[in-house]
Amino acid sequence: MKYKYVLLVAFVLIVCFIWGNSLLSPELSGRISGAVKDFFAMLLGSESGESSDTALHFWVRKLAHFLEFAALGLVGSLLLRLCKRDRIIRWTCAVMMGGFFALTDETIQIFSRRGSSVRDVWIDLIGFFAGCLLAEFLMILRRNFLAKRQKQT
Repeated sequence: MKYKYVLLVAFVLIVCFIWGNSLLSPELSGRISGAVKDFFAMLLGSESGESSDTALHFWVRKLAHFLEFAALGLVGSLLLRLCKRDRIIRWTCAVMMGGFFALTDETIQIFSRRGSSVRDVWIDLIGFFAGCLLAEFLMILRRNFLAKRQKQT
């Protein structure tokens, strides 16, 4: 039962992180993703050039969208699993949850003068459902591990 509260706190913190980033000004958001881009460019040993910098900056921002929502989907799916036992209801709630948070995130960006993007909504949704599928996979592994362990005793 205590896992539910840990997951709930983690879920709220991830939402605050995502929406907090969406509230940032275009300049500050650009500086942050630029710093991440520079870090990846250094790791990859890529040559600095305007076109390669622009492409890497684009992919860093899109990867961030995907990963933020994958984390949200993972934790949200685990939380739903604790609350709803019926698979159809759980997945229906997950679809609604993913859509709500993705659309709200892009709506917040309109008010922070960054604009919104349908492409980002799709990336957010794909990330969210990738996190949900990862949660399902982890639960299958857990169930198989526990079943195997029970047979051994």
